[in-house]
Amino acid sequence: MTSQFPVKGLKELDAYLSAFPARMQKQAYRQALTAAAAPIRDEARLLAPKQTGRMAKSIKTGSARQNQDGTFQVSIRLDGPHAFLGVMHEYGVAPHLIASTGKGEGRVAVRKASEGTGTVQNGVMKIGDDFVSGIISHPGHRAHPFMRPALDAKADEAVKAFAGKIREYMENRTGFVAPLDEAA
Repeated sequence: MTSQFPVKGLKELDAYLSAFPARMQKQAYRQALTAAAAPIRDEARLLAPKQTGRMAKSIKTGSARQNQDGTFQVSIRLDGPHAFLGVMHEYGVAPHLIASTGKGEGRVAVRKASEGTGTVQNGVMKIGDDFVSGIISHPGHRAHPFMRPALDAKADEAVKAFAGKIREYMENRTGFVAPLDEAA
């Protein structure tokens, strides 16, 4: 999932930063994007399902980087062994068939077996505290988004963190204090 939020003043910021060396410009943008990602990441961790807490811990901020077209990006993503569960919670799961399959068998074999045109090995699965075998019709579940609502809730805070970090970076490097435009 990617989202873009229009921000006023980026052309002016680009014009201002263009007076500085390319390395300094790049570092300013990278630090600012990392600062902007933090409130969104933290909100996503608060909104994430809490059965074990592992999913919230797997929400990470990637390193800000420059794309080939000159733009910059930073990612907030699920990373680690529980990332796939986050995708299922965020987008939901359609009804589907599951079965304990043998080596080389997969969902196509399960579907064919349910249609009567194939077979699967009858293994045993543990679902919750119960042991079951055969082909099971999983009802799926609706989406429980937590990443997108975090972005929606913290977009303004992220923009302010970006601006504050740019201002701080340039002040520390040049000694120039940019005027605040609170009306924008």
